[in-house]
Amino acid sequence: MIISKTPLRVSFVGGGTDIKNFYSKFNYGSVISTSIQSYIYVILKSRSDIFEEKYRLNYSITERVKDIHKIKNPIIRECLKYMDINERLYMATISDVPASTGLGSSSAFCVGLLNALYKYKYNKNISQKRLAKEAAHIETTILKRPMGKQDHYGSAIGGLKKIIFYDDESVKVKKINLNKKQINKFENSIQMFWTGFTRASESVLKNQVKNNIKNSKFLIHIRNFCNNFEKNISKNNIDINLNGKILNDSWALKKKLSNNISNTLIDKIYTKAIQSGAIGGKILGAGNGGFLMFFVEEKNKTKLKKSLKKLKVNSFTFKIDNTGTKVYKIID
Repeated sequence: MIISKTPLRVSFVGGGTDIKNFYSKFNYGSVISTSIQSYIYVILKSRSDIFEEKYRLNYSITERVKDIHKIKNPIIRECLKYMDINERLYMATISDVPASTGLGSSSAFCVGLLNALYKYKYNKNISQKRLAKEAAHIETTILKRPMGKQDHYGSAIGGLKKIIFYDDESVKVKKINLNKKQINKFENSIQMFWTGFTRASESVLKNQVKNNIKNSKFLIHIRNFCNNFEKNISKNNIDINLNGKILNDSWALKKKLSNNISNTLIDKIYTKAIQSGAIGGKILGAGNGGFLMFFVEEKNKTKLKKSLKKLKVNSFTFKIDNTGTKVYKIID
């Protein structure tokens, strides 16, 4: 039995500039993100030949199929085809959070599944950057999903990092190394909140991608926020207020990319959060649901949590993961 463990990710600034129709026309895209200590586990095991079905796949539903082409889950189907898996196989997944919440779960699943399949078929450990590249290829090229590549790199490669997407399709991952004091201050200044509802990211992204060229002036500003954010968090004394201001300004621009990114409830929660001491924040992922994230000073965290709890919005702990995807356990 093989189990892979892959972190979800939180993106701070630069989202949208990792989409091909932006970075291919404007030289590069740039994103700052981190993997977090919430994970997706993929479990693989050889399937006994006494059962009629060749593949048994347990995720939010259970599939029992004889033919790989009849697998309904597109990521599972295309990963198995990509890896040329013809063996009888049992696969199951466990996730720390629901799907479609803005934490890059589909990409983390794709990365984790590929990682487990390489170990299953070849008994090989594949580099995290290669896993990210191949997972992005499966989702953006083979499945033609209207999305960028940041989630695959954000999940596959551990830690806080700046990811640059060049117009020649190369990707540079620059680790942002903080000392223990900086990490503690950074983590303690962030508070995430679960809105209580999920959304289909493809519908939000499809509209955004369609309008990317028209909105290029906003995206260039969003991309440029990465330099200021990186410079600030690399200081010995991180300016939490500046972090919040950058996210607030970026969020204001992001909402201009599509009418589907925010909604009345998210705007209400955001306004209440600012009134309750949050400095600035954003919706995570494509928008229109999932998790919200705010920068807030320590003295205002309790007030912020109590205020949003009245709106039935619960807090969620933010912690940086530094390992990235890995084969977690092998049982003979």
